[in-house]
Amino acid sequence: MNGKHVIHRRRDAREGRALEELAGGLERIEALSRRSFLRGAAAVAAMLALPWWRALAQPEEEVKTGVFVFSRLKFVVMPGTHDIWNAHPIGDVILRRKLRELTNLNVSEEPKVVELGNMEDMYKMPYVFATSENHFEFPPNEARNLREYLERGGFVHADDCVAGIGQPNDWFFQSYLSEIEKLFPDNPMREIPLDHELFHVYYDFPNGSPHMQGRRYMRSNAAGLFEPGTDRLMTVATPGDLHCGWVCQWFTPEMNMDAIKMGINIVIYALSH
Repeated sequence: MNGKHVIHRRRDAREGRALEELAGGLERIEALSRRSFLRGAAAVAAMLALPWWRALAQPEEEVKTGVFVFSRLKFVVMPGTHDIWNAHPIGDVILRRKLRELTNLNVSEEPKVVELGNMEDMYKMPYVFATSENHFEFPPNEARNLREYLERGGFVHADDCVAGIGQPNDWFFQSYLSEIEKLFPDNPMREIPLDHELFHVYYDFPNGSPHMQGRRYMRSNAAGLFEPGTDRLMTVATPGDLHCGWVCQWFTPEMNMDAIKMGINIVIYALSH
């Protein structure tokens, strides 16, 4: 540690970790090479001020990287329900830890909450995560802020939190799709195709987004809002309760790890586009 910067050594990334324990299971972790990471996410390096051009020429040199902050979105939920926007914060903690362990991203350990009602807070974050259980509707000020945030290049991952373990509902997912359609009536969210970069940018998911519980969505189990002219994904919605997989309490170790890896893919895509 050097001030506010974390020092990463190339050999640490190359050697990786042979085994790790996760929710009672052991999984072999592939060592991450700087070259393979840059093939899929060169823009991440540029964004995080990573001198990748030196990394390829001098593989053992230490480098300083910027900090990625994984932030949770606070928004107004449906009054009169038990719904909450901050369910299971331990899932955020675990994903942050796995991002640090399985990638070269320098990830902040500190929790961060951004309020959809506060645009000054929102625009500082290139990525925010949202989850909830029930149907909802954005109040006008939050709807305006969300549209502006997405149009300015921000990215939201909205993941459906199933209301009751094992219950086949996708209320939050359907409400999010409906709210985005109100904001972009000429460009509704649609299925993300299986060959899209989102499913292959770091880990390979040929069958689309992993499914923990709830209702599946089409073949790829993920919907996206595509930016006109560029086809950049502005926001991604997943109905399969990936976040509960990050919590590592209710599913098999293999399912939990798949959910974590998909979360990593989404973060890397958001930072590299």
